[in-house]
Amino acid sequence: MANIIVIEDHPPVLKLLSTLCRAEGHEVMAFDNGRAGLDAIRELSPDVVLVDRRLGDTDGLDVIREARESSPSTRCVMVSACSETRDIVTAIRRGACDYVTKPFQAEEIKNAVNRALEDPGTPPARQKLVIICPKKAA
Repeated sequence: MANIIVIEDHPPVLKLLSTLCRAEGHEVMAFDNGRAGLDAIRELSPDVVLVDRRLGDTDGLDVIREARESSPSTRCVMVSACSETRDIVTAIRRGACDYVTKPFQAEEIKNAVNRALEDPGTPPARQKLVIICPKKAA
């Protein structure tokens, strides 16, 4: 299966994400801070990285940007309690291929990892993101 790095500073969530990925047969390395996670990404070039938005020592958005620079084939999935459109758009622009909001269901993580693994490769340097919002009923 895939090599996955999980970066999450809240121990119960770190354990849950790691357990979910291992249950799917993936090799998982877990880190409770961004710097250690980034060092591992640079060294190992994992297939997928699951990263929290707000880490104690760094910002998850910076982790995604640096991960994409040092390991372009690594697919990043942001897992965050932040559900504001601005945060989601910023994560995608920095290189995340998916965004899962907390609290999440196990199936959401499994699906995000599977989508990341199916993704054909490095996205173009500049992407156009279109968000369509339905009109409210009068």
